[in-house]
Amino acid sequence: MLRVAKEDLRLGMFIQSLEGSWFDHPFWKSKFLLEETDDLRALQSSDVEAVWIDKDRSLAEAIAHLSAPTPAPAPRPDPLAVETPVAEAAPAAPASPAADPPRPRRVSTVREYQSAQQVLTDCKAAVTELFGRIGSGDAGAIEDAAPIVNGIAESVDRNPDALITLTRIRSLDEYSYLHSVAVSALMINLARQLGLPHEYVRQAGTAGLFMDVGKGFLPPDLLRKTGPYAAEDWAEMRRHPQLGADAVRSSGELSKIVVDVCLHHHERYDGSGYPHGLKGDEISLFARMAALCDTYDAIASVRPHRPAAGAAEAVAELYRQKGQFDENLLTSFIKSIGIYPVGSLVRLESRRLGCVSAQRRDQLTRPVVRIFYSIPDRAHLPVHELDLAQVPEPDRIVAREEPHRWGLPDWDKFALTLLEGQKARRAA
Repeated sequence: MLRVAKEDLRLGMFIQSLEGSWFDHPFWKSKFLLEETDDLRALQSSDVEAVWIDKDRSLAEAIAHLSAPTPAPAPRPDPLAVETPVAEAAPAAPASPAADPPRPRRVSTVREYQSAQQVLTDCKAAVTELFGRIGSGDAGAIEDAAPIVNGIAESVDRNPDALITLTRIRSLDEYSYLHSVAVSALMINLARQLGLPHEYVRQAGTAGLFMDVGKGFLPPDLLRKTGPYAAEDWAEMRRHPQLGADAVRSSGELSKIVVDVCLHHHERYDGSGYPHGLKGDEISLFARMAALCDTYDAIASVRPHRPAAGAAEAVAELYRQKGQFDENLLTSFIKSIGIYPVGSLVRLESRRLGCVSAQRRDQLTRPVVRIFYSIPDRAHLPVHELDLAQVPEPDRIVAREEPHRWGLPDWDKFALTLLEGQKARRAA
């Protein structure tokens, strides 16, 4: 490792970690090859004090100007480094770990919708059956979940936006089991973003799927209640983490990671959560991941007591509540789904409305947008696709928009028609 002043940074250096108040720009990667001039300029003009680079992973010409460094103290721990979860006694890594299996070839969001829809169709019946079997003490249900998690993971690997977007299109009576599928997909996507090994990615997905299984032991009337919860209602609802953990633990089939996520996904980084009021690193990595994924999907989904927020608004709400979450994980989560997730309604500087149709995770503020409405003309436009990462920049997002403001109360379904329609005309 070499400690380099930000003025000495060059394209081709591999950034290992940053020193100083870098979180003011929450969308940087923690470990990456410095390839973009914009990233170089942003680092050099930031409050970062110095940068640790990995000499062996940097291009030789990028570090040729550096003189041999004097011995320096060990770098601070990488803020996004993946640690062994507190509540999980992880097995020791083998001396020569096997390579992760090859991931499916990445496909476009539109191409993946049909496959993702089939995954959801399969999941609807299967997850409902599995939860019912767990509630009746059938331990074999846990093992039978493996094909479901594999199907979710394969869809996420091909294109995470398709399945994650489709899970938001749900009715109230579908909330419980599609919430489980959505959280599973979000957990897999975040685990991939963090660079976790294949086995931990699958365990993250399984944990997300079974996270709320304890709600199956609560009175159905409580889960369907549309009005405010009384104190006794909250007390009953807050039993579900323990009920779920007990049910999963008794099966003997799942790892401690899954049990821990069932028990601790409502813990909060500032100590305000339940059931044990854990704080900071007392909460395992996977439970901290689940807290983010669970909260995001709950905000973005229709609930008995409130309408759904838009996907972009759900991201903004997470950031407003960031004291409750691990800030480093929050950064990675936002990278994994985008500042403006697919399906977001956005307003452009050109005073047009569009639906985000594809992400550029290296340029989070410049997604691909399907334009459909002119604000000055108060008229729908022929749907066409605009890549905001084009050079020179053709337009830019100035705001996320509330669909109700534009007479689009059923926005998610309308957005899906835009996203699933015939290939949009590419803007000239």
